[in-house]
Amino acid sequence: MQLDKLKKTNVFNSTFNIWYKGHFGTINNFRLGRLPSVPVDWSEINAAWGQTVLLLHALARKMNLKFKRYRLVPFGNHSYLESLEDKSKELPLYASGGFRFFWDTKFDHAMVAFLDCLQEFKEEVEKVDKRFCLPYRMENGKIYDSSGTGGSYSIKIQFNSEEHWTKALKFMLTNLKWGLAWLNAQFSEK
Repeated sequence: MQLDKLKKTNVFNSTFNIWYKGHFGTINNFRLGRLPSVPVDWSEINAAWGQTVLLLHALARKMNLKFKRYRLVPFGNHSYLESLEDKSKELPLYASGGFRFFWDTKFDHAMVAFLDCLQEFKEEVEKVDKRFCLPYRMENGKIYDSSGTGGSYSIKIQFNSEEHWTKALKFMLTNLKWGLAWLNAQFSEK
């Protein structure tokens, strides 16, 4: 009975729990984003990004997808992307906050690059399943609200409010959760 139970266990669902806590999208209970009234510590945000990178990296490997422009490097709370055009260019998906941070655009570029990889994953899934559709459209570092308001939210932190940045991150995690659900359905049917 134990062996049958283990055979039915989905490793992705057991490893990556994407949900929400109020305004925040969460992955494995780590919040992704900040609000003026809830200043989430950067160590938690960095851990959430690490889990997010690991998940997309694992999903891409399961599909044998090689990203065209970036390589995801899951490295815990210091995960980053590497530009395939310029191998020396590392884009960190971690930060420490502070005044200097707001003038360092590498973190913003890394988040835009991650969204680019998620978009590429979506397009690869659509080649296999024409019916696949994510709830939030992604384009040029922005995520578009599909709930009728039609607003767009930048994934960048510079020149953005914490509320809009946090909402963009929550939408991005929701898209990732839908990608995870699709992949789970494909491999559970076999």
